[in-house]
Amino acid sequence: MNNLLVPSCLAAVVSCLCALPVAAAQFGMVVGVDDYLHFQPFPPPPGELSDLEGAVNDAQLIAKSMRSAGIDLPDRRVLIDDQATVSNFLARWEEIAAQATAGDTIIVSFSGHGGQEEEVSEPFDETSDGLDETIMFHEFDPQNSRIGRLSDDQLHALLSQSPAFNIIWVMDSCHSAGLTRNVKTSHMGLTRSGGVWDIPVDPIETEIQPLVDGGDTDELPNVTQILATASEDRLVTETRFDGKAHGALSWFFAQALDGAADINQDGIVTRSELSGFLQDRVFDHMNQTQQPRILPRGDSTQAFSIGAIAPPPAPQDLSRKLPIRIIGSVPPGLVDNSFVAVQSNAVLTFEQHAFGWDVLNHTGDRITTIQGDADRMIARARALQSIRASKRPAVANVNIQTAQSSTAHRVGEIVGFTFAPPRPDMGFLTLFNIASDGAVQYLHPLRDSQNVDVGAQGFPVRFRVAPPVGADQLVAVFCTRPPLDLQALLRELNSKTAPQDTRLSLALSQGECQTGLTGLFTRED
Repeated sequence: MNNLLVPSCLAAVVSCLCALPVAAAQFGMVVGVDDYLHFQPFPPPPGELSDLEGAVNDAQLIAKSMRSAGIDLPDRRVLIDDQATVSNFLARWEEIAAQATAGDTIIVSFSGHGGQEEEVSEPFDETSDGLDETIMFHEFDPQNSRIGRLSDDQLHALLSQSPAFNIIWVMDSCHSAGLTRNVKTSHMGLTRSGGVWDIPVDPIETEIQPLVDGGDTDELPNVTQILATASEDRLVTETRFDGKAHGALSWFFAQALDGAADINQDGIVTRSELSGFLQDRVFDHMNQTQQPRILPRGDSTQAFSIGAIAPPPAPQDLSRKLPIRIIGSVPPGLVDNSFVAVQSNAVLTFEQHAFGWDVLNHTGDRITTIQGDADRMIARARALQSIRASKRPAVANVNIQTAQSSTAHRVGEIVGFTFAPPRPDMGFLTLFNIASDGAVQYLHPLRDSQNVDVGAQGFPVRFRVAPPVGADQLVAVFCTRPPLDLQALLRELNSKTAPQDTRLSLALSQGECQTGLTGLFTRED
């Protein structure tokens, strides 16, 4: 009797196990191209297309994060420099498509140059400018610009063949054109624009043929596009994180894979969570010059699952030397052990002229002009790094609405902002400014009676632009209760240079709060 019961029980167990849902698999492929076969090496001669400095860093960082998240990513699907050819990319894509089953997730990231090319065949779907957008691989050939690139039409044709998979497509590249402010682009990071090309009419052998009926990836509901810019005519520049060149989108996408975008900490990152996280972080870090585009718009659809919850932000390492570019002589007050000289992707640039030094930030905006006291600019940069690092990954973003564009505003103009809490129970606002000269300006609440919940409608601020002009950073901190230690510190620091110790970083880390930043750029005329 007992002998008969054993197999019966085992059969029941096996039956139960078979009925359990099988978790969808996640596959990754990472592409990073610094070294282009036919481009000038870095640093390039003026006006020449050049290699990049941070795309391989992007690929290595994202690969590490993918693997930490449990995503299937063997070395053969990490395509770097001369391995990052169109043929290798397509071979690895076919490999994933053959291995994956319906419902599985495929995540592809590309860091490198992006370009534009004249439409020469169907589908003629670029009605605004007649230009297709492309991503450029290692072997891109200016002598035959069909070689070594994939156009948006070709990518659409490729992705349309895989409707059963959940596809996340990340492109940290750009096309061309300018910014919304009058920045000095020569002092920005390397741009990931590969130019505009007239391509031969005749396709090359084995080239992917676009679909005749056109369409774009917006129309593929299973594909989530994550693009570095919100429009096709924006520059994407490299920047620096932890002393290395990177694309801002790639840096924060890696953080999203590490769990920072999982707001409700359920182990799943939705399109909505991913969109909010990336748009806030990239837009802030790049001083409103770069706004990622996520398509389809953020919703509750799962983008990917993660392996762990992101750790809380660590205090800023104030011992790290800042990457700085100096044009001319070294300004007074710049201590040798506080910086490392770089040629591109500098956190700060000091450019000497007859009246002192113009100080530029990493996006090419003029912060201010100094005659000395360069250490104040170092303190300012470190304070902003600490403030940005204080953003909580497990809390939604502060809602910041502006009444004006991100252009540089003239003296006398009225500008305005409204700061709203990230969630209903975080209504206590502390507002301060890091001015262009490095001074801390405490703005709200100035009296204990103002320490009240601002409510869902938020806190409006309006004022007239007045000298000194340059680049200010308004900082809004929303908490579940008034952050009295932070407010006491801000009263102490008011009108003084931002501290280079850990006091501000520690004060921002206390309590249940969220930090938001927005830039205000002003000029004399």
